[in-house]
Amino acid sequence: MSNEEEVSTLDLGVAYTPHPGQKWLHDQDAQVKVLEVGRRWGKSRFALWELIRRFVESLDIEVDNSIVPPFHAWIVAPSFPQSRQVWNELISFMPQQFVAPGGIHQDDRLIYLVGSQKRQWGLLEVKSAHDPDALQTAGLDFLWITESQDVSDRAFEKLLPTLRSPGRMSYGVFEGIPSLWRDHWFHRTFESAQGGRPGFIAYKATSFENPLLDDAARAEIEADRESLREMAWRRMYLAEFSEEAGYFRNVSNCIAGDLQSAPLPGVEYVAGLDLGRKMDASVMHIMDAKNRSMVAHYMWDDGTNWVMQREAITRIAKEWDVTRLVIDATGMGGDIFVQEIQEAGLPVEPFIITAASREHILQALGVSMERQTIHFPAVPSLLRQLRAFQYRKMPGGRYRVEAPPGEHDDEVFALALALTACAEAPTLDASPPRRFRNRRYVPTQAEAASGGFASKGQRLMRERMLQRMAERIEESGVN
Repeated sequence: MSNEEEVSTLDLGVAYTPHPGQKWLHDQDAQVKVLEVGRRWGKSRFALWELIRRFVESLDIEVDNSIVPPFHAWIVAPSFPQSRQVWNELISFMPQQFVAPGGIHQDDRLIYLVGSQKRQWGLLEVKSAHDPDALQTAGLDFLWITESQDVSDRAFEKLLPTLRSPGRMSYGVFEGIPSLWRDHWFHRTFESAQGGRPGFIAYKATSFENPLLDDAARAEIEADRESLREMAWRRMYLAEFSEEAGYFRNVSNCIAGDLQSAPLPGVEYVAGLDLGRKMDASVMHIMDAKNRSMVAHYMWDDGTNWVMQREAITRIAKEWDVTRLVIDATGMGGDIFVQEIQEAGLPVEPFIITAASREHILQALGVSMERQTIHFPAVPSLLRQLRAFQYRKMPGGRYRVEAPPGEHDDEVFALALALTACAEAPTLDASPPRRFRNRRYVPTQAEAASGGFASKGQRLMRERMLQRMAERIEESGVN
């Protein structure tokens, strides 16, 4: 079978007629193809058939007996749940003449392939990038990274060397929608391929460039426009890159000042602490309560035991003389930790993160960033997490804002918790001579949870706040 033969004419027992964009890409002679394309363009179908054709080509290429398995391919998704669709397509469309008897292993998500005299067998494996340390192998003939925008840099650093092994074909397809920050590996790789990197080709297309989309599918895409902010929708379906396409806007405009090494006289300081769980770090932000600006940043990785963390947090809080220390007390571990901190005499305010309170503090942080009433130094881990927060569509159709798989959210929640302890932001009024409007009332967590307020004035303030929240929700498109 010649390399020039079109994919659509391969007699593999499964119908596949690539649309013009897919066919053009199949015809390109490049080791690695990098696709920044809108959702529903057909990138996974393209990548699957690119994998199949490379396997067919490999059968005519003799390999040394030391190369085991003789043909080896990985399909890597950001998480196991995100790999489900890829796995379903793999077992549905993989030509059966290539699958070894009993070769499909559902639990391990791997498929053994029937080879030829020159290349006796092959192995396809579906992997998750959530644990980068597990992404190590001797070498790959084909690497397909799906939803690349959600695969962490650390995972990619483990994956790239798999295409550098002697004796392997070293083909690759990296596909996804645009990432949310410039220094993400997928954006850098796409730009590098665009700039003529040898062996690489870059391709960009919108969802609407798939001529196989019917009217119903196009209507669904347009309907998502009502549920998403414009830039987020354009990122998902028009494949437009923007660092403002995530949930938080104005990240760059909120960067100001430097971290302080010690407190200043006469300044009131407050703090937010997000406790690390499993693989997350514990993060504490110190903020100037009046100016709503972050002045100090502390982080303890997941290898630091809680006794050492407790001692360090107690010392730091006393050093800065914080007047309010808001701690994520969700779960039994957080509750115990809070009690221990309270016994040290610190002004602790436990915060239980529920679906409602989570949405509330994230919205408050988002609004503050839009209005630039919060500022923070250019702490790389914080900026990265703020830019990574994005809209993710749930199985039920609604959207949820969260960090993508492989990324963390401890910096974001430490900042959001600290913000709840800061003074209310004044709002500029266009009518002189009054400089500021009245401050809006923000209920405590207990009030928000119970819905109860002590006075008529507070109830009125709450109604106004909820009205503004509703306007914000309508504008953002989050259900």
